[in-house]
Amino acid sequence: MRINRLLIIVLCIFGASLLHSQDVPQDLQLQLETYLEELDIEELDIADIIIRLDAFRSNPINLNKADYDDLRDLMLLNEIQIQDILRHRLKYGDFLRAEELQTIPSMDMESIRRIMPFVGVKDKERFNYSLLRMAREGNNQVFLKWRAVMEDQKGYFGKPELGADDPGPNYLGDKNRYFVRYKHSYENRLRYGFTLEKDAGEEFFTGSNSQGFDYMTAHVYLKDYSTFLKDLAIGDFSLSMGQGLIDHNDFGAGKSAYVNNTKKGGRVFKPYNSVNENDFYRGIGATLRPIKNVELSLMGSIKKLDATLADDDDLEGAPDNFETDITTLRIDGYHRTASEIANEKSIDSWQVGGVLKYKQDNFHLALNFLHNEMKADFAPNLRLYKKYQNIPNSLTNVSADYAFRVKNFNFFGEVATNDGTDFAQVHGLLLGLDRTIGASIMYRNYSPGYIALSPNAFGESANIENEEGLYLGIEIRPVYAWKFSAYTDVWRNPWLKFQVDRPGKGKEYLARMDYIIKRKLNVYAQYAFEEKSRNYNPDELATSINGLEPTNRHRLRLHLSYKLNKSLELRSRAEFHFYSQSTEQSRGQMLFQDLIYKPLASKFSMTARYMIFDTDSYDSRIYAYENDILYEFFIPAFANKGIRYYVNFRYNLTRWLTSEFRFARTQYENLEQISSGNNQINGDTQTELKAQLVFRF
Repeated sequence: MRINRLLIIVLCIFGASLLHSQDVPQDLQLQLETYLEELDIEELDIADIIIRLDAFRSNPINLNKADYDDLRDLMLLNEIQIQDILRHRLKYGDFLRAEELQTIPSMDMESIRRIMPFVGVKDKERFNYSLLRMAREGNNQVFLKWRAVMEDQKGYFGKPELGADDPGPNYLGDKNRYFVRYKHSYENRLRYGFTLEKDAGEEFFTGSNSQGFDYMTAHVYLKDYSTFLKDLAIGDFSLSMGQGLIDHNDFGAGKSAYVNNTKKGGRVFKPYNSVNENDFYRGIGATLRPIKNVELSLMGSIKKLDATLADDDDLEGAPDNFETDITTLRIDGYHRTASEIANEKSIDSWQVGGVLKYKQDNFHLALNFLHNEMKADFAPNLRLYKKYQNIPNSLTNVSADYAFRVKNFNFFGEVATNDGTDFAQVHGLLLGLDRTIGASIMYRNYSPGYIALSPNAFGESANIENEEGLYLGIEIRPVYAWKFSAYTDVWRNPWLKFQVDRPGKGKEYLARMDYIIKRKLNVYAQYAFEEKSRNYNPDELATSINGLEPTNRHRLRLHLSYKLNKSLELRSRAEFHFYSQSTEQSRGQMLFQDLIYKPLASKFSMTARYMIFDTDSYDSRIYAYENDILYEFFIPAFANKGIRYYVNFRYNLTRWLTSEFRFARTQYENLEQISSGNNQINGDTQTELKAQLVFRF
């Protein structure tokens, strides 16, 4: 342990002339941390988000041309701020300078500073650029990436205990992950590119992957080409409808310290750049403006899905005449073992959909439609809590969403159904009470029988079903440099859930105080409390229905970011968790120190972290955002006891070639093996290396 501490200190001292930190705004980092923590997700691929910000940095949004969708795509403004910017331009005319944002009541100095790298003021923009010109004169980037865990993992080796019958390793490929991305862009108008990926454990140019990479995605995207053609997406793209009751590609608009960021929006179609191998559509989508104030979006998609094939055990209790092919859809994208390969692309599916929207400056109304057809039957899920959630092979979702503004009151919502009997609905109100106070109210009611394949709406869980709740949030800026934000959310579940064998309920509170000195200091203290119903059976009796006991989770965070000078920034955090259910308790604590060194006009830069964590169990786990190489984003959950440290280096070899390297290690004090199954490591240390080359031309 002493050697490891010495290693990280040496790396920080001698590497301090080395890596540029990926410039992800801290506000966005916090929203992502909260998003993963709320939904119990350990990793999230947000390449699309980072690529979008990078595009806006290279070609800032024109404040004199931007519409609601453009400002929403920036992800750094809440609904009140977006509406105030549009209203200011409508009332006073074009912006003369971006600094004019200071005259808008809801735009505080911290918000302005956050968006300034991504916005600007230009003359009116032209339509109908030549496609050939946009393809020829745009910017190009190529990413070559490698990643691997250094320690031996069980899946890559045979099982000696089986003796002569040893079948060899479960993973058919090696431990290396390879990644290639090419992207072309012209002023955010034209984008095209492709992404290739081979996960660790997957075969490469052999076996099931004789073509090389296991995952391949490509797209062509045209934006604002003419007054008639708003968007055109060909290849792989993502889809956004209403408030996400059917589908939405917006990661945010949920519960966080940014209490007024609860409304979803943005363009219907966006190009797909992620390595998530399932959350996209493959085909064509277009948004047209046939007449003034009307937008028509149409899409069609055909793709193959991974699914777990059914066996006789899955059919026990099913009707005698029930023909089935699969039990579940697989979304992890891994094809490392024989069984995973057997499940790969085992279902043909197609989707058609559309959005018809009428909008004016203060109002919009939209009708949304999406039909999914899968060439397979599903085995009935006989678990009682899944009684209303058996997925049909033919599913149609329709919804209506709206938004309108009356003075400082911004109303919005969506109502959706999949069969005309089961409904999901969400309604919200955002209030800009004055320059220093903003508030939000959200009500949702999701029927236990409402089914959508990829919803992404406001709620307590990722599944938009079996939930009714009310959310209240407020943000106050009492004096210069201070900000207070808080929310409360209460909900009930009218039907059973996983690990909840009776109708349950829950509540959550959060309060945060920020002290911010522009470009110098950011200090905040945040406390959150959550109570949920959960099964409790201390005697572990074999009963079909367990009793319920509330689980209580307390989280306290103290965070400080301080810029010593223009090149060096320090970030420190202390976090404490307390979890309890009946007489069972679990505590967790974490401390980390970050060093972010970005010398001006230097080819070298670096980021580094040293962390100590100690939790009694996974129930008191702690999430923490980590700086990574470009377009990588990682928020691991830490449990047990140990240390973690990493260092990232970046070196600009030439004006058009950049190299990056990452070393990260976690060492546990109370474990003799890490993880389980095929990922099991016999030891107390896990080390990950990453390297990347970025070509620009």
